[in-house]
Amino acid sequence: MNPVLSLGGVWLSYPRGRRHVVRVLADVSLDLQAGEVVAVLAQRAQGKTSLLRVASGMERPDRGWAVFDGEDMWRLSDRRRSQLLKGQIGLVECGAPNLDVPVLTGVALPLLDAHGRRGAYARAKQALTHVGASECGRQHWSELADWERALVALAHGIAREPSLLLVDDLTATLGLGETEEIAGLLGTLAEERGVAVLICSGGSGLTSCSNRVASLAGGELNITPLPTSGSTEGNVIDFPGEHPRRASS
Repeated sequence: MNPVLSLGGVWLSYPRGRRHVVRVLADVSLDLQAGEVVAVLAQRAQGKTSLLRVASGMERPDRGWAVFDGEDMWRLSDRRRSQLLKGQIGLVECGAPNLDVPVLTGVALPLLDAHGRRGAYARAKQALTHVGASECGRQHWSELADWERALVALAHGIAREPSLLLVDDLTATLGLGETEEIAGLLGTLAEERGVAVLICSGGSGLTSCSNRVASLAGGELNITPLPTSGSTEGNVIDFPGEHPRRASS
């Protein structure tokens, strides 16, 4: 079975000043199958967001390829890549939206072109209900607690019913119990809907729903499978730059 997402030999760097270049990704390769959850752990400024931008087709790598559902994204037109982000690829970020509108409207707006007003609002309501945030529909972003914002951001990502969901540090401001609930929602999406989920996070809380865990440091991605159920040996995540942490159970 072909992977939903395939990254191969990806290099990415940014200029810093006139003479210096910062390497963000170095020969990164990753295949992600339908129904699989992969968590990438990295500290701040280690390339988490850049990795997701390459995976989404928003950022062109210096070298290497990003293939979604069998299509090399950088052989597609700008319009086609934009269409993928409005439909088959969902990007979950917890930043404030550009428009100060009620939550339900904010979730529905990106869907209007593809589904019309009635269809867009129906999908938005369904997504908010699925994550347990239906009561937030009439509120504005500024009125939401951090936990509610995380749920609304997730609803944004799944409202288009994507086959690939990219999650960027969604639980950074949440407690352990709230993080575990988000992990449960992501795990359910993968298991029941067959969504491929790539999580980038600064903490290990979302590894409980993951099939594989990777560390990203110095631009290099190192992936290992999680231990099998009931195993205690090797149940350690080597978090880049810190002492090893125990995996969530």
